[in-house]
Amino acid sequence: VMTPQSDAAPARAALYRSIWRWHFYAGLFVIPFILILSLTGAIYLFKPQIDRWEERDFRGLSVESSVTPNAQLEAALSANPGAQFHSYRLPEAAGDAAIIHLALADGHNMRDVYVSPQGKVLGSFDPGERISAIISRIHGSLMAGRIGDWLVELAACWTIVLLMSGLFL
Repeated sequence: VMTPQSDAAPARAALYRSIWRWHFYAGLFVIPFILILSLTGAIYLFKPQIDRWEERDFRGLSVESSVTPNAQLEAALSANPGAQFHSYRLPEAAGDAAIIHLALADGHNMRDVYVSPQGKVLGSFDPGERISAIISRIHGSLMAGRIGDWLVELAACWTIVLLMSGLFL
């Protein structure tokens, strides 16, 4: 004759094995995503420093014969015919180039134009190709567009399964 306690032991062992299996497979799926997201998230924490490093050639310029922001804007617009003004980022320090964010004439692309205090265009960047923008795209969608978004969200959901099953175990 079996007692009620002896019937519960095999059921408990089966539940434990089942939850352990869910935990194991969730971990196999989630760990690569956790590694990528934690690495890119840690790098993205240094966005201001990375951006400053990318802009190092546009700092510490002469402030003699400085022109107005309107003159800097005109220089940026004349260097990019058909572009439309989007925003103006003030220089962080005297002698730093102003950054003028423009929408290019094609209507799809943006450009950050670096203009010296004297109103000379020093160079430009595609803001989507900056190191911090690439890291952000990897972190948000694994550079795989909508499918990458779904995979990151799915990994987040499975991370919850992993945590809950880990707490149970």
